[in-house]
Amino acid sequence: MDNVKIENLILEKKMDGYGTNNKNFVAPGELTVTITVEEYRELVSSDATRKQQIDEANADKYDRNQQIAKLTKEVEELKAELYETKKLLDQYKEKEEPDE
Repeated sequence: MDNVKIENLILEKKMDGYGTNNKNFVAPGELTVTITVEEYRELVSSDATRKQQIDEANADKYDRNQQIAKLTKEVEELKAELYETKKLLDQYKEKEEPDE
């Protein structure tokens, strides 16, 4: 019967999503990990550093995507200009060639 109570406590805690009231609650038989304050500080520091690096990478990605879009538009405009120039050049060559 005691095992059923323990299981119910663990299930209740997990179903509640470890809400604010249950964050520090350890149900009997539940696995826990103990870390030192130094280890905790390392974890928090590495997590903060990782988040900052991810934010910087996302900002860099956004800038690069903007640059890619700008350069792609420029390439399309230059292709259109080149096409028009080739067309005019072909027309000019046709006029310059003597009729045989």
